[in-house]
Amino acid sequence: MSTKAGQLQFDYIQSATGPWIECPVGITASERSTAPKTLVQEVVSNKPGVRVFVVHSEDRLAYEHAQRVKAMGRVRTKLEALAKRVAKGRLKAAEKIGAAAAAILARNHGHRSYGWSYTDFRFFEHPVHFTREQAYEGKYVIQTEEPNLSAVDAVRLYKELSEVERAFASLKDVLDMRPIYHHTDDRVEAHVFVAALAFLLHRAIEKKLKAARLDLSATEALIALKSVRVVDIDLGNGTSKRSVTHGTQRAAAVLRALGIADLDPPTPPQPGQIIV
Repeated sequence: MSTKAGQLQFDYIQSATGPWIECPVGITASERSTAPKTLVQEVVSNKPGVRVFVVHSEDRLAYEHAQRVKAMGRVRTKLEALAKRVAKGRLKAAEKIGAAAAAILARNHGHRSYGWSYTDFRFFEHPVHFTREQAYEGKYVIQTEEPNLSAVDAVRLYKELSEVERAFASLKDVLDMRPIYHHTDDRVEAHVFVAALAFLLHRAIEKKLKAARLDLSATEALIALKSVRVVDIDLGNGTSKRSVTHGTQRAAAVLRALGIADLDPPTPPQPGQIIV
């Protein structure tokens, strides 16, 4: 997002001082004991013919706040370490201190939350950027040229569009599917079936992760599970044994959320063995 677009979005969010309209919860949200709310209100647009809605999502707020706190903790730890180096005289040159501070703030979106001063090297919550980040949390802006669309319908259509975009991303990415050119109807149908199955798997994993309160997306969970590997061990004399590595702690958490406890695969068939 460009600086100008970001400022415009921030201005719209700041102008959302009117009454909020509560949107109906979806099926997934209604399954929770306390369903997170989604609120919306229309604000004055700066473009003729364009309507602007500011949306506040409690679900999104919780996620973005947790991510910001986590990122700020990482950045603060590194800034504190840099401050100690400066205080002990291990780093004296202004250009080196500045380069070190800039490198720290470039990671984990540190520049969004912190500023620093060379005088005795101190860092602080940025008076402008940090305030903006807090204002952004849980909120997003929808624009439309539809004159008769209600605020609630604008949010509903936006979420439906987001689901379609996520579906396309899953269809293409979950199984790393490349463009495949088919010449028969059966192969086209099979390709679409596998892609749709991948999307269904993606959504099922996502639902399980949310129920287990794991702060991971389905894509991140699938990446974590790559650390779990099947290993075939040659025991000699033409025999082999198959085992599974435990993977990382994150992978173990994902498996628990998915209800997968037994990782022992069946022993592969021996040469000439017939499986009935």
